[in-house]
Amino acid sequence: MRIVHIVDSMEIGGAETIIALLCRLQRTQGHRPSVYCLYEIGAVGKRLEAEGFEVTLHFRSTVTGLMGSLYRAFKMSKPDVAHCHNATAAIIGAIPARVAGVKSVVVTRHGLVAPPYSLRRELKFAIASRFCDWVIAVCEEARLNLLAAPFASRNKIVRVYNGGNLVTTNGTIPAPKIGFTLLNVGRLSPPKDQESLLRAFAIAKGSVPGLQLWIVGDGPLRPKLQELARDLGVDAATRFFGEQADVGPFYRAADLFVMSSVSEGLPMSLLESMSAGLPSVVTDVGGMREVSHLTESVMSVPASDYRALGNAIRMAAENRFGFAQLRRSAHQCYEQNFTLERMASHYIRLYDRSFDYHQSSLSPRDDAKHLLGSL
Repeated sequence: MRIVHIVDSMEIGGAETIIALLCRLQRTQGHRPSVYCLYEIGAVGKRLEAEGFEVTLHFRSTVTGLMGSLYRAFKMSKPDVAHCHNATAAIIGAIPARVAGVKSVVVTRHGLVAPPYSLRRELKFAIASRFCDWVIAVCEEARLNLLAAPFASRNKIVRVYNGGNLVTTNGTIPAPKIGFTLLNVGRLSPPKDQESLLRAFAIAKGSVPGLQLWIVGDGPLRPKLQELARDLGVDAATRFFGEQADVGPFYRAADLFVMSSVSEGLPMSLLESMSAGLPSVVTDVGGMREVSHLTESVMSVPASDYRALGNAIRMAAENRFGFAQLRRSAHQCYEQNFTLERMASHYIRLYDRSFDYHQSSLSPRDDAKHLLGSL
């Protein structure tokens, strides 16, 4: 089937990584995936272009112009599926897709929307959801979050766990591993709260000789975090590696994966760490709390509590000689719940169920034509 993924941009991020992985797997399964970007193609989009995927920029200066551009593209390419990723893509893309006759229109919201909700935005999303067959949450916490939102299309909300890429690389890291090593992978931005991670690291380092912290990723807070590491006296033991095309060697070499986020859906980096058999300490937000209930290899602590995080890191380091079982548990949980193939098969099943539904009812498309008008 021909599948179009619609997204704001394909800059580096968790949702964008998932879209790229889906495109690659769907192509190997005989489907024809492509990507429509609303505002920017981005680095991940350019990589997909180099791999032979169709990646199209639809940027227009107005929402009406964007919707019209998408409508014309849908009419010309005649996809079987329009898969919107996050609220903006659904608000702009769902109605044109339905008007153009796309048989399956779905949206995945890759994170959580913390109350208080933006009433205007959620109303727009609720209208867009009316023209989607499924509204997909990436974890149970996100599903409950969507159910609680104002004007939610509750009968369409389902959960499909994110799937992570299996880490198989045997590459080398660009720095020597000295002692017990923590790994954090993610954008250096407020939701990831690496400030609490650095404070927790400073606490744990006082009790764990040779403790190291590797931070892989980049973002606007990097200078501030580097300054904080100096102020805390842990800069010599902290390495900021920036963006890395291949994170696999870091997962393979580290001893413990750590995430200090205050807001998450179901982060790809956690799933990738589990595929590599890496035990984890995470905050109990979003899907990370669910994962901690599925495997003994993931310990959760309250968000923003750097003392609790520091103590958990210390306890993990002290019990490192029992990690063999935790490593097996992490990989087993990944294989049972979070493989890329499992996620992709669930999406294909939802696409197929949409086709079955629309064989008997076309009224959402008719309603969409009325709303979209003359675009």
